[in-house]
Amino acid sequence: MDALDDPVGWVAARPAADPVQRRVLEALARRAGAAPAGALREALVARLLHRAEAAPKPQPARRPANAASPLTELLARLQHGAGPELRHVQAHRRTWSALRLARCLAEVDAPPPEQLGPLHSQVLVRRALQQLKALSPAYLQSLVAQLDGLAALQALTTADTGDTPVRRVGGARAGKPPARKR
Repeated sequence: MDALDDPVGWVAARPAADPVQRRVLEALARRAGAAPAGALREALVARLLHRAEAAPKPQPARRPANAASPLTELLARLQHGAGPELRHVQAHRRTWSALRLARCLAEVDAPPPEQLGPLHSQVLVRRALQQLKALSPAYLQSLVAQLDGLAALQALTTADTGDTPVRRVGGARAGKPPARKR
């Protein structure tokens, strides 16, 4: 059987080695079979023959179904404290977070500037944080940690892109004179 005359039959007669390659060859054969006789059909059949002769790609090695993934193994090691180094790191992390929280709470407990009114945003935020400290210190610590993370991410994104906020003064960019009206 000739691939140029009947590409679909030619692919069907070939032994199936790789199911994915088989589907690709079948689709290419259907496309070649639907093309009118001529240069396009010959080009499609040539591509079909080239694909059919190409060595199948090796399949990635599969792990047994009951084998744990590397991420699961790492998580298990971290949860069980893999060695004294990790315990020291965790102890330092707790110490630093406690110091950070103490510093933030000292800023909250400091009196606000006198010129600020009672509905100024700084005054309102201080009051909210003081109430949160009284109600749930653990939640306040979590909130401070999340805000630190967001601040670090913002610093990274502005450093990577080089973007700096553009101040507008009187409708023009800072440092440039406004356009003249004629």
